[in-house]
Amino acid sequence: MKAFLDKTMKAIILARVSTEEQMKQNYTKAIGTIINFKKAFDKIDPQIPRKLVGEIGEFYVLQELKKLGFRPEHKGGQGGYDIYLKEINKRVEVRTSLLKNEGVYPNEAIRFWGWRVEDRNQKKAKKFDYLIGVALDDNFSKPKFYIFSYEEAFSVGNVKIGRFKNVKKKVHLFENKMAYKKALKLKPNLITPYERQINLNPYKFLNKWNKIK
Repeated sequence: MKAFLDKTMKAIILARVSTEEQMKQNYTKAIGTIINFKKAFDKIDPQIPRKLVGEIGEFYVLQELKKLGFRPEHKGGQGGYDIYLKEINKRVEVRTSLLKNEGVYPNEAIRFWGWRVEDRNQKKAKKFDYLIGVALDDNFSKPKFYIFSYEEAFSVGNVKIGRFKNVKKKVHLFENKMAYKKALKLKPNLITPYERQINLNPYKFLNKWNKIK
């Protein structure tokens, strides 16, 4: 199992290096390796693969940006953002989420994809130009991409979440309209007015890659 873990980490490192060396490697290989790692570890400790959620989300986005003709540089959080698009001098922050509840809403049947926008102790305000929220299924596959400009991302109001005191701004996108309505009834103060717009009109953000320019 250690050898499998080493192989997984090697694939991730290679994929990172490939972006810095003009993307000579294939992100698909890194994504496939992480998914295989998840399958292998799910029966042992399901929490271990979840630590790779952020990694696979970034690779999915890098893959899409490459398809769009960009030559994305993977920063991996260095400088406060994940991807740099040199052609247009723009910074991209990637947030990735599985469906979850995390005890935020009292009804555990309420599930959402959650993306942090700003920390309460964040010093630098404009760390990115675009925020991409990646929504994954439980198998780390079938990604959905929600594209937010900086202005859209920061249109969400401030919140106070009991167990996540450091989160100042976030986006909760609910699994379906029923989950959204239940959450709104139980915890209306946790869903800001702009988040309500996002949930009522997700198509305004889903796969809106044309915002990136």
